[in-house]
Amino acid sequence: MPRLFFSILLLCSLLPLAVAAQTARQTLPPISIYFNKSVDTTLAYPPGNVATGNADLGAIAAQEIGKATASVDMAMYNLNVQSVVDALIAAHQRGVKLRVIAHVENSSGAAFQKLVAAGIPLLANPPGQSGQPQPLMHNKFLAIDARPNAPAGAHPVTLMGSWNATFPQTYNDPNNLLVIRDSAITAAYLMEFEEMWGGQSDTPNVAAAKFGAEKADNTPHTFTVGGTRVDIYFSPSDQTASHINNALLTGETSIYTANLTFTYGQFATTLRRQHDSGADVRCVVDNVDDQGSQFGVLGSFAEAFDWKQEGIFHHKYAVVDAIPLGVGTAPVVVTGSHNFTFSAQTRNDENTAIIHDAAIANQFLQEFAARYQQVGGSTPFVKATVVNPTSAAYSIMLRAYPNPFSSSITLAAQGIEQETTLTISDPVGRTIATFLLEPGQPLVQWNAASVASGSYLARIGNSTAPTMIWLVR
Repeated sequence: MPRLFFSILLLCSLLPLAVAAQTARQTLPPISIYFNKSVDTTLAYPPGNVATGNADLGAIAAQEIGKATASVDMAMYNLNVQSVVDALIAAHQRGVKLRVIAHVENSSGAAFQKLVAAGIPLLANPPGQSGQPQPLMHNKFLAIDARPNAPAGAHPVTLMGSWNATFPQTYNDPNNLLVIRDSAITAAYLMEFEEMWGGQSDTPNVAAAKFGAEKADNTPHTFTVGGTRVDIYFSPSDQTASHINNALLTGETSIYTANLTFTYGQFATTLRRQHDSGADVRCVVDNVDDQGSQFGVLGSFAEAFDWKQEGIFHHKYAVVDAIPLGVGTAPVVVTGSHNFTFSAQTRNDENTAIIHDAAIANQFLQEFAARYQQVGGSTPFVKATVVNPTSAAYSIMLRAYPNPFSSSITLAAQGIEQETTLTISDPVGRTIATFLLEPGQPLVQWNAASVASGSYLARIGNSTAPTMIWLVR
């Protein structure tokens, strides 16, 4: 009896710990951002929104792989960081199903072949045609526990960004890594993976595998993750450049770009247009001598810096309207594997996230500011804007993006100094939705999935100047 009593007592003492661990896992942020270089935390807004810099991206990826309960599907341009290789093999050995896609020119490398020797199936994209440039399987993503057979309680996770799982990319070259804890987005990445894999089987179907221009635009694109709108696009099937360009076109106050290479002329034209309309445009580029480089064009109207620092400047991101802090219009981040090039748009397998979120845009701003200062940039970033309530030009304003919209819309208030409401009504004045706005959180997202197509009015407080928005399906 004493032994039974002790066992029950021990079980009761451990139960709260298990519940706490499960609760902690469930309360992880839906989107976590990591940078492997320093960040400028003086620009954090709100003050607690400090970006994670100097992160070991390999260790983060290995940790997420270590949590996998059913499957890991990885599409990685190159691989040699040991922590990730070890984590993949360990997952395979504990019964997790693994599939790996590599770029053909890197697939014979020692790390990929070590996975093969451990029994992990590997597929590479086809070699290019003789005399033609080799299309790149340029993705860098992992879809964890995305397959339908994942056990109850599994937590699907997507890892994506600019980071290749190599030693230089982890410890020398500036990169970003996103961990997105959302089952719908992970399912979309799984769909893209299996289109390249040739099906849902554990082994690849080479005859059915599709890469590059053979792929179709067959994945969903717009998601809501923890209240944040996230758009996902895959190249070359999804016309990704047009969506990136549309994001850049929203830049009213600032657009900051960080790129390994920048040769896509339309983006440079858009940046000039936004600059001429009043946006602060700054760019950091590494490969300024690439064929078709837009670096000289950028430098003719904006602050454009050649990296010229240690390591490869491997980012491919843009952060839009993150300045002025807290009162920028509708902050947006573009990031992923998609270089600002024609090849990324037309030939290479790529993935891109466009994230409509002020806090995430601010974290990318902290990273950009650190790199900008590193290359010699000295123009201060605006840390605050004092709104003059007597000035009609800077009274409370409301901006909507995208407008028209098909399912959800982001509404951003500018100039609010106290808690107020945002009301959406139909043309005859019936209230459809109401949101609470605060100076520190002036953004809301309206999901109109259950509302009929048509025009609606968005109004802040008792403002007599509503904003017209259009729902079009």
